[in-house]
Amino acid sequence: MKDYIKRLKENCSTRRFIFWWIIRASLIFAFIKGFFPAAGEAFDITDPLQVGANFLATFVWEVFMMFPEKSTLRYVPSSVQTVLSIGVWCGSFGGKFLNLYYDSRWWDVALHFMGGAACVFFGYELACAILRCKKSTAPMTLILLTSVGFSFFAATCWEVFEFTFDQVAGMMGGYPGDAQHWSLELALGTPKEQTLFDPIVDARWPIMDTMADIVMNTIGAAVTYVIIKIKPYRHADENTLKDLKKEIVTK
Repeated sequence: MKDYIKRLKENCSTRRFIFWWIIRASLIFAFIKGFFPAAGEAFDITDPLQVGANFLATFVWEVFMMFPEKSTLRYVPSSVQTVLSIGVWCGSFGGKFLNLYYDSRWWDVALHFMGGAACVFFGYELACAILRCKKSTAPMTLILLTSVGFSFFAATCWEVFEFTFDQVAGMMGGYPGDAQHWSLELALGTPKEQTLFDPIVDARWPIMDTMADIVMNTIGAAVTYVIIKIKPYRHADENTLKDLKKEIVTK
């Protein structure tokens, strides 16, 4: 345990830990509050369940640090968890707890843009972690392709998670959850009634919302791809691929 704690301190600043726990504290509050709805509001088990499930994602990097040194995940930087925690907070606390998914037409749209962008960043960091772990090199084109592919894979997994969550919530509570924001009935009378692409008929509202998510994921991924291509920051530090290549050649 002492070695593990030391490992955490050596690879992450105190300010970053404090930031993570501020986010976690707000999620814990939202989770507990979900079991005590305001007067006149019906209890919805999906509220605390969704916040609780996303809360666990804020510990990903600490879990990675438990892996043996030969594991690729040990080389993933703590900045990945910071970005992930911000996204989780915006979705769970802002979107679900504060109801910004329905009180703001653009909240979900913005989150999917950020999500597509963040997942390219995650893919880039993961690819670089693999190269560091293996003391290997790879063309930047391949790294970028991997990063974008990871982003689309993650976006698909997220949609599957939302779909599965709604199905499970339906079996538990008798009424499907709304993680996918598929219910026009809930959206009527709110800014969310207007999706990014206005449906021609009401029956197309759910698919328009889902397609808007996919489009914004794609745009976010494309923007980050261009940024990293212009400035591949991870290859500018002391652990650059160029340095690794020299090390391999000299050996």
